[in-house]
Amino acid sequence: MNKLSKIFFWTCTILLGFVNPLISFGLIVLYYLPGIMQDLCKPCNEEQVSDMNSFSDDVLEEMK
Repeated sequence: MNKLSKIFFWTCTILLGFVNPLISFGLIVLYYLPGIMQDLCKPCNEEQVSDMNSFSDDVLEEMK
């Protein structure tokens, strides 16, 4: 997001917070949800990558 869109988003969020705080809370959750999901899935992805790069001893012997 560029600076102008961030200013627009937070201004709208604050203004909607005066109308209905639930809408404001929902917008904030939707704003931060992709980052939270990436942080939660990052350990899973790292484990899969490390498992893919490791071979068992018998496979290494056969490859020699």
